[in-house]
Amino acid sequence: MNKAGRNNFDALRLLGALLVLISHQFALSGRWEPRFVADHSFGNLGVLIFFSISGYLVTSSWIKDPDVLRFSARRALRMVPALCVSIPLTFAVIGALGLTGFPANPRHLTNGSLWTIKYEVCCYVLLLIAGVATRRASIVLAVGIFGYFLLSGLQLGNSVLAYFGLFFAAGSLLRAFPSIRKLLPTLLFLVMGCALLLVDQTKLGLAFVVPSLTVAVGLRSWAGLRDVSRIGDLSYGIYIYAWPVQQIGVALMGTQTPYLVLLSITIIVTLALAAASWHLVEKRALRFKPSRRLGSDDTGSVNVV
Repeated sequence: MNKAGRNNFDALRLLGALLVLISHQFALSGRWEPRFVADHSFGNLGVLIFFSISGYLVTSSWIKDPDVLRFSARRALRMVPALCVSIPLTFAVIGALGLTGFPANPRHLTNGSLWTIKYEVCCYVLLLIAGVATRRASIVLAVGIFGYFLLSGLQLGNSVLAYFGLFFAAGSLLRAFPSIRKLLPTLLFLVMGCALLLVDQTKLGLAFVVPSLTVAVGLRSWAGLRDVSRIGDLSYGIYIYAWPVQQIGVALMGTQTPYLVLLSITIIVTLALAAASWHLVEKRALRFKPSRRLGSDDTGSVNVV
């Protein structure tokens, strides 16, 4: 860690958000989304990075201050204020542009990224239950693995929570037990994950690779990556604004507009909105987050897409 105490997590969150944005630009303009492994798009990889980081950092918040009310208040202050601004702002802009939604677009939802919020919140609740029951987070990993195989094997409903929860749980476990973040266990996880990928066990293989690699890189302090924190955490703002910006762009310019043109406009507008969201809403809201009397604190983390 450098003398300023900065790490690479903000850079990884920004990378994850941009992966989702870039991937969605293909789908929202009627193009095929590229895959990085099996049926997983690059946008899906971004989501898995988010849940891995969230599991690690939110567990860190609980370990530093295991108080139910303060923990819940921090999570709400990190997530809700920006969302309460973005939703009415989105509809106001759509109305001002004379649009009545996106019926002619390849995808019709106004903001299709918000669906992961409920899974993030569920992970917080599971962590809270595990933390209160055990003062550790290891039970979350067991719940994630059990739920994933139960729901997938028996095909009982939707296993999305179990799958995302597995990555959140892995990040949580990496924070709760520092010994498994050392070089040898990390290499072992990577080898096991790659072996599973080679035998087409993609989801489980990624669950070994993504969290361990993400946390290993995130904890480092590398020149260039660590300096991303200077501009603030723009990942949440990108998450809540990118999709509607892309939808508006497609509605106004059409699906025949070159992909790179649409992407360039989306990135410029979304980054501007994300920066405004961080500096005018999110950062100010976090000033009200409660902390322990002795000064324990955390910056909070929302890594959903």
